[in-house]
Amino acid sequence: MKPLSLSTTGTWQGILGPEQTAEALGNPGVKVIGSPALLTLIEQCSHTTLQPFYEAEEAAVGIRFALEHEAAALPGDSLQVQVEVVGVEGRRIEFQAEIRQQGRLIMQGSYSCLVVNLPRFLARYGLA
Repeated sequence: MKPLSLSTTGTWQGILGPEQTAEALGNPGVKVIGSPALLTLIEQCSHTTLQPFYEAEEAAVGIRFALEHEAAALPGDSLQVQVEVVGVEGRRIEFQAEIRQQGRLIMQGSYSCLVVNLPRFLARYGLA
C-alpha cells in the first residue's frame, strides 16, 4: 500500500430506494432505509477512498464496525456519506464515518478494514 495520510477523506452522495428499506431487507413494515444498506454505503465509500493508495492486486476487507443509528433515513431523499482516515497501523486502516440526510445525522461511528493481497486472500478460502 502506498503511504496514506491521516485526515484523508472520501465522500459519496446518492439516493437509496425502497429496495434498501428495512422492510425489503426482512423487517416487515419498517419502511425506512435499513441499517445494512447504510453500513454498505460506509464500506463502499471507504474502499473508494483507499483505491488510489492500493498497490497491484490489493483490496480491503472490513474487519470492524462500530456504528450508531441516530435517526431514520427516508428512501428517495439524498444521503451524504463522509469517511475520514483516523488511524493507520500497517495494513489496518480505521475510518470515522457519518451519514447525513437533509442536514440530519443518520449514522455515525467507526469502520476498520485490512488491506490484503487479493489473490492470496481468495486462495486461502479456495476462491482463486
